[in-house]
Amino acid sequence: MFYPTAINNGQIEQKSSIGYGALEQRETTDIDLNKYLLKLKRRWKPALVIFLITVAITSALSSLLQKTYQAEGKLLFKPNNTASLTGLGQGIGDLKPLLINQSPLTTQKEVITSTPIVQQTIDKLKLVDEQGEPLKPENFKKNLDVKLIGGSDVIQLSYKHPDPYMVADIVNTLMKSYIEGQINNNQQETVNAGKFISEQLPQVEETLAKAESKLSQFREANNIVDLTKEAETSVLELANLNRQIAIVGAELQGVQAQASTLQSQLGLNLQQAIAANQLGQSPVIEAVLDELANVERELAEERKRFRDNHPSIISLEDKKSSLNQQLRGQIRARIGEGVNISEGLLRNNPNRENQLEKFIALEIERLSLQRQLVSLDRSKQTYLQRVKQLPRLEKEEQELLREVAAARTTYETLLGSLQEVQIVQNQQAVNAQIIEPAELPERGSSGRLALMVLGILLGLLLSNMSVMLLELQDQTLKTIADIKEKLPYPVLGIIPQNTDESSQGIVVQQQPDSFTSELYRMIQSNLKFLNSDQPVQVILMTSSVPEEGKSTVSANVAAAIAQLGRRVLLIDGDLRNPSQHRLWNISDRVGLKDILTKSKQASPVQGGETLTHNLPLREAICQPMEKLDLLIGGAIPSNPLALLDSEAMNNLIAQARQEYDLVIIDAPPLPVTADVLTLSNMVDGILFVSRPGVVDRESAAFANETLALAKQRVMGMVINGVKPNEFERYSYHAKYARRYFLRTKASGTYSSETVTI
Repeated sequence: MFYPTAINNGQIEQKSSIGYGALEQRETTDIDLNKYLLKLKRRWKPALVIFLITVAITSALSSLLQKTYQAEGKLLFKPNNTASLTGLGQGIGDLKPLLINQSPLTTQKEVITSTPIVQQTIDKLKLVDEQGEPLKPENFKKNLDVKLIGGSDVIQLSYKHPDPYMVADIVNTLMKSYIEGQINNNQQETVNAGKFISEQLPQVEETLAKAESKLSQFREANNIVDLTKEAETSVLELANLNRQIAIVGAELQGVQAQASTLQSQLGLNLQQAIAANQLGQSPVIEAVLDELANVERELAEERKRFRDNHPSIISLEDKKSSLNQQLRGQIRARIGEGVNISEGLLRNNPNRENQLEKFIALEIERLSLQRQLVSLDRSKQTYLQRVKQLPRLEKEEQELLREVAAARTTYETLLGSLQEVQIVQNQQAVNAQIIEPAELPERGSSGRLALMVLGILLGLLLSNMSVMLLELQDQTLKTIADIKEKLPYPVLGIIPQNTDESSQGIVVQQQPDSFTSELYRMIQSNLKFLNSDQPVQVILMTSSVPEEGKSTVSANVAAAIAQLGRRVLLIDGDLRNPSQHRLWNISDRVGLKDILTKSKQASPVQGGETLTHNLPLREAICQPMEKLDLLIGGAIPSNPLALLDSEAMNNLIAQARQEYDLVIIDAPPLPVTADVLTLSNMVDGILFVSRPGVVDRESAAFANETLALAKQRVMGMVINGVKPNEFERYSYHAKYARRYFLRTKASGTYSSETVTI
């Protein structure tokens, strides 16, 4: 359950032992496995029936299985030893595959199971079926298993048959029939091979000569030695060139950046920098710079002793000026007019880096890198042009090589085998040998255990599929989480399913001290806390579909509020299917329909009362319990919407606001009629009722969209008829709350405020 326990500055703080936060946290930790287990729990009966039926059918079929015996024999495949001893006929009758990745034993496996070999075995043993007719080869193959033993040249044959004596004879006869067939085939192949070689040898020789000549001309025309190695080398060279271009390009960018920086600082180009560097290394400039440094040093010392007008200082200043003029003259003579070079650049200081030499070195390196980059790019273009031609050349060469290889192989094979075939035409050659004949089996097998295991697995699969199909067909919202997902309204209360037939109807009236009654009281507490500044006075109760219990919830909430001493008016606003008179066991008497019909022609009077004197509100209502007035629906009118959407209905609600503390209107389900949208304009808010297992996804979505489009205020939602296990699973303190409620009730300390959970 979800109950507010504190109000802080008008804001409701949600804290609850059966609380909103606990439920939200529990929902976030739910995983798909939990959902699946819930579905399985709901559909366990049909799933169990399907599982038991599947297992029973499998068990019945397993009892019909007949015991069979199996015999096994093995064939070893080896080279032709006779040909290897005589040196003649080698290769004739050998097992050679046509494809490189094909095993010759796979071919022999198919030969063993071929229809001629199988038919020979059937004829020799005179095998018959259950009807006494000759056994057909396809039926024989169903009981035959031929497989390769991995990592060896051995084929294993096994056969199943109810007769243990017959099964061994079948395997041995089959192996002997295969060997006899191999001998006959090899002899016939030798004769045919000799004839074929004699006819084809001249043609193959001519084809080989033409293919070799065509290949030689192609290689000479395109300067080809080995295209494969050339392609590999070209790819490596291109990768190396790209790597070198990237490295040189990066170095060039770095050098250009450094050179540009120094050039902006020096204000010289490369030729001027070289001239300035040479000028700084000349003995004349070095002497002038040294003398100028001495003069500056002496001038600094004299200024410490004398004023600037002293003869010594004047003399030194003149000498300094003369040296500077001499220095600038050398610069103009060596470098040119308009070039300013500081003395620091011309002086060779071993303790400081020479900027001119650094600039010159960077410029030289930049030019070198540029030339290197151009050279690398040319080489790359050359390789690229050749690489573009390689696929075409390689394709043409491969075609020519295949022609040459095919012709040469055929020619050499025919030429080398012609004389051998003529000699060994009468030689018997066989490559298979029986290394393990079939023996009489001692024990048989029926396969019942495997069939039972398969039946159990199939039963589990079918039962799970049935659960999924049933869930897909059932579109109702089964759990609280499903309802909250489709109807995102605040949950003001969760009412558990009442399985006690004696407690059906108005539980709050019949059993005011029950736990369910206390839950209804908590709903009215939540309604009061929703807006403490402006209490809600008129509430509309509705639902998504019929049979969700909105009328029962309306009656119980009204009774709970009346028990607290507040005056409550319960109006049965469902004029199409009124039910409040049945819940309260009241005869169908004058009700809402009669008031609205007879008030339709009335005119308002002073004081706000608009009802006619013929049928005032106080004469239409009944009082099923203290503080609670009930206005039933009355007879079903022909046009309920016209009555509800009338001035008389507005006046009735206005009068009820003045006379009662709370008015509850039991309205029809929302998607059924437009009555709810009409009545919603007269109330302070809507309280939505939903019931798991009754409301479906489409109706819930339609109700949510309708309320959103109409912009009606939905105060919250009451989830009704929740199964006990679902109630306790979501309200995980429900057990504690129930025990606490019963304990306080038994001790005599119970009051309406004792179980404020």
